[in-house]
Amino acid sequence: MRKIIIGLSLLISSIAFGQKNFQILHYEKVVGKNLIDNAEIKGIEYIFPERIHEAFIDTTNGFLTVQLRGLRKGKWLSNKGYILQYDLNNKNLLWSKKIAYQISSLQQFSNTMIFTVANKSNCLDIRTGNKIWEVKNNIYYVDPMDNIGIGYRFKSSTGYLNELEGIDLKSGNVIWKRNINREYGWNDVFYINDSTMIVVAAGLHSININNGKGWDYNTITGKKDYSGTVAANAVGVAAGLLTGTFIMSTGHNLVRDVVSNSLVDSSYIYFASKEQLSKIDKQTGEIAWKYPFPNDLASKSSLFMNEDIVFMINKGYAFMGYRQLDFGKPFIAAFDRETGKQKYLTLINVKKDPILGFKILQDEVYLVFKNRIAKYSIKTGSQIIEKEFPEDYYGDLKYFVGNQVFVKNENDDLVSLPQSDTSKVFVFTNQGKTLSIDNQLNITDTIDYEDLSIYYLRTADLKFIAKDKQTLIIDNEGKQIAEIEATTNAFLIGETLYDKQDKSFIAIDLKEIIKNE
Repeated sequence: MRKIIIGLSLLISSIAFGQKNFQILHYEKVVGKNLIDNAEIKGIEYIFPERIHEAFIDTTNGFLTVQLRGLRKGKWLSNKGYILQYDLNNKNLLWSKKIAYQISSLQQFSNTMIFTVANKSNCLDIRTGNKIWEVKNNIYYVDPMDNIGIGYRFKSSTGYLNELEGIDLKSGNVIWKRNINREYGWNDVFYINDSTMIVVAAGLHSININNGKGWDYNTITGKKDYSGTVAANAVGVAAGLLTGTFIMSTGHNLVRDVVSNSLVDSSYIYFASKEQLSKIDKQTGEIAWKYPFPNDLASKSSLFMNEDIVFMINKGYAFMGYRQLDFGKPFIAAFDRETGKQKYLTLINVKKDPILGFKILQDEVYLVFKNRIAKYSIKTGSQIIEKEFPEDYYGDLKYFVGNQVFVKNENDDLVSLPQSDTSKVFVFTNQGKTLSIDNQLNITDTIDYEDLSIYYLRTADLKFIAKDKQTLIIDNEGKQIAEIEATTNAFLIGETLYDKQDKSFIAIDLKEIIKNE
């Protein structure tokens, strides 16, 4: 796509801090075309001196917070960088601050900026970068609606405690305290109403964000002092994009993430841990039923259900830090949703071969392993068919692609790959190939990675589908509306699309396209 610079010169914003002089260039350029009337689509590109690691837009003030983090030897992330606060309206740099990524992190929620260094969290003034307040607490989570942060208290003599604190982000004052076990880290946080959140940490814990009160369901979600063989991490950015899923450890030899997802209905939470599968009243925390597991059987797992049955797919792996390792045993199981009685539990007795992904088609579940695919009956748990896929021919199988993966059909229209033929499953390999698999586990087609596009954003009327650095905007009928330079990193605020690409941050005005829809 053409890149046309509007105007005769680049405009530069710079500011010196000590010996560090930052220059931010900005210019208007053509970034795409409206496919309805062929009108040019323009954007403003801001070019920073180093690679952009993270970016946050505060639309209230028009501020852009950028974390710079370069690469060492062209491929390794640097441990040091800078935080820059840039005024988009006045095109000037407000302040900068050093950041050491191994011990520091930055969180921002509208006007609230939390900068955590080692065991202390600081609230920074977004206009000056000056410290407003400081607490000896590593803030894990922020509720931007109530302006409350929560994290664990730090004590110099003993380190982090299991004492969770609620902190008023305006003042830094502690407004409540609560003991919640942190030894296996946090697995998830979700809300069951406007003021009550559930923290998944060595069980489930309901927390009223305003006073810290709630119930506890304690269970084991990891294993201490583990000395098993650690494998390479199998979950990456590419996996997240293709499968439609995106992913804290407290010790070197601690296994974590021996849990399932939290399956929630109108009254209950269904949750599996290392020791049991339970049905828990989400208002009171009372256990309606539980099914205990034998020692060292359960691992990372997935739950789903229909009207009568809770199904569990135990994958046979967990994590140590962010590395995946073989743990527990792969199995599929079904339980009566009302009573917890086991319908079946089918062990998959293959050592060191975890389930990498699953796909449900009608009453059958497809399981993908490193070099094989198996199909089981959801009703009975019995195996229907299994087939090997030799590494020499296909490489390693990785996961089933999700509905957000698009390809062009015979009419040159972009369509969801899994929805294009619902009788088949589509498996991605480490060779960059997607295999189309029929119900007899035969390969009917092979699709190159270069032919895949990712549906990453939508409005009420528009879909944004990217391939490499190009995004095609289509309407709900599949009609092509516009083509622009934007990646899957792009996000929409109001009528402006923002994207970061290496050292560039780009703002694209889409009001004409959104208005016409």
